[in-house]
Amino acid sequence: MAASVASGWGLLAAWADLFGHSPGFAEPSGLAGLGNMRVYWLAGLLTLAVSMALFPRWFERTQRTLFYCLPLAASFGTMAFAVACHQTFFPPEPVALAGIAVAGAGYTWFTCLFCGMLAKTQCMSYAVGSIVAGLALKTVLGSWFTGFLDAAAQVGLAIALPLVIVGFTLVAERGVDTRIADDEWKPAASDKVVYRYLAPQIVVAVLAVATTRVLTPLGFFGDPLNLFTGALSAAMGSVAVGAVLVALSYILLVRRAKVHLSKRFMPAFLVVIFAFFLSATGTSYHGFLAAVVEVFITAIEALSHALFWTIAVTAIRLKDASPFRVVGLSAGLYDAVSIVWVMCFFSLGVVNNGVIIVVAFAIVALVMWLTDRNEQEASTVVPPALLVDRRAEIAEAHGLSPRETEVFMLLAQGRSRAYISEELVVSEGTIKTHISHIYAKLGIHGRQEMFDLLLAEEKHADKKIQNT
Repeated sequence: MAASVASGWGLLAAWADLFGHSPGFAEPSGLAGLGNMRVYWLAGLLTLAVSMALFPRWFERTQRTLFYCLPLAASFGTMAFAVACHQTFFPPEPVALAGIAVAGAGYTWFTCLFCGMLAKTQCMSYAVGSIVAGLALKTVLGSWFTGFLDAAAQVGLAIALPLVIVGFTLVAERGVDTRIADDEWKPAASDKVVYRYLAPQIVVAVLAVATTRVLTPLGFFGDPLNLFTGALSAAMGSVAVGAVLVALSYILLVRRAKVHLSKRFMPAFLVVIFAFFLSATGTSYHGFLAAVVEVFITAIEALSHALFWTIAVTAIRLKDASPFRVVGLSAGLYDAVSIVWVMCFFSLGVVNNGVIIVVAFAIVALVMWLTDRNEQEASTVVPPALLVDRRAEIAEAHGLSPRETEVFMLLAQGRSRAYISEELVVSEGTIKTHISHIYAKLGIHGRQEMFDLLLAEEKHADKKIQNT
């Protein structure tokens, strides 16, 4: 399933790239008065995202019908945009705008399906790997499609791609569930505390993605690397971008899949900040160094996408939430910010350095807030070491199960229920149940009584030692 989703996601991103810089989709002079076509593409994305966020149950009930209808509509929308100015039966402007908006809605639909599949059936390492592999595949496919296919072939391919992606989605549905017991994220439906880390990270990830898309030569659709001219050179540059993306994603996302949410994504945000500063000083680089910087910043643009979608998948897993609600809210915010970025900064060719500073400051503020929250949890009232030394003996004496023992070990350190949930990668509802069983087996009714029991056991052990 992870491989099929990665293939489908790579084709999806390459399909969007064809809209941006394929000669077959070059903006005709007749549409020049309508403004930036990217705004209408993003408007299509935003419309469906808001609809999914507001009416997730309706989308869940009609998912199977929409599964075929929306990709078919996206294919027709692609064709409508391509031929709008080559037909005279309808005015070209509404045909082109309707086509690109419907195609944008199809893009949102596929990303929601992919996020839902990964969240519901794959362990987090496989889910992150699938997202990154799709983005890396896109960098290669995009350069190949535009470098080796003529304009007519690119248009024909773009029209067919939504239907091809449906095929990969069908294959993915038959894939293997790779989740394991210690990788589940299913807190109780009433628990909202788990989002205290993810919600601000989604907001800042949106700012990071929208900003890096303006900073890099990939732009909002995927323009070629500026310093890699020619088909072969562009292909080599794209492969280099993919390699850097995979390496960074493995270190910053895959290897940290089980790290506490307060710390899991901080290194990735810091790398994005570093890319911002590189971009702000980009004019000072020349020759080979300039090419290296361009590859790195372009890879960071893809990494910011991987970071954003990884956080979205994590949000779905945490509460077994509706992918339509989570992706609708996350992607809707991203689309709204992107529209502002396109309208305000895209015509400048590069975002104003002042905006870079503001976004970098927002990311730094997030990292500081997460660090502070983590320190607060770590500094929760912890009993003296002598109260903790006999935890294993007490757990064994009272017949605690292995999982209850793990919870008891952390509980006796003064850790909160939310922290234990994050640390053991299980739901807070499950932790609450374990704590109830622990209290029942220990014959106590609360945390203070547990500390009293620990202290009493320690004193009893000391007396036995003195008597012997």
